[in-house]
Amino acid sequence: MDFYRDPASRLALLVTALTMCYIGGIAMFWFHAIYLDEGGPAISWVAHWLLDSSFAFVALTPALALIMPFAAWVARAVPASASLVPWVYAAVGGAAFALVTTPGPIAHDLVVGRGTWVADRATDLVGDSSATLPPVADYPPLAAMAQQLGAGVPLYITLMALTVVLLRLLLRPHPRPASPRPARPRLS
Repeated sequence: MDFYRDPASRLALLVTALTMCYIGGIAMFWFHAIYLDEGGPAISWVAHWLLDSSFAFVALTPALALIMPFAAWVARAVPASASLVPWVYAAVGGAAFALVTTPGPIAHDLVVGRGTWVADRATDLVGDSSATLPPVADYPPLAAMAQQLGAGVPLYITLMALTVVLLRLLLRPHPRPASPRPARPRLS
């Protein structure tokens, strides 16, 4: 892909993946585990968030590697002011990422959810395997995916816009400090 020939694009992929998976991950952790009362294994909320977000980082970074050039292409193809291109990119990229994450609750439950091999190992390592877990809400797959998409669209568009701002700060040219001039001797 020509998009990734520029080293700034590779940095953009890393920053975007970290933002979407770890900042987005904490928002989705709250939404699913707390708000929807889906619970989790007998580990701390920090360990739960890190486990889920790390799974998302590994699983979703390849999708972002395809979404980002697509969003950039769409943003440039839409007849709009040049100042709008980054925000069209954020809207398209965030919406596409939300679509890709729609089956996320099912993947989560199969790979890192309560009762899976990974969750049991995490509980053995950093949790309390003897703890009695409270009952949790169980949603049918279509409802879980609809909830994910509904929460994901505004969240991921906002986070993609945040990455635009972060990358502008990271990649902006920094003025070089002027060389100090030697003091001129005074002629008295």
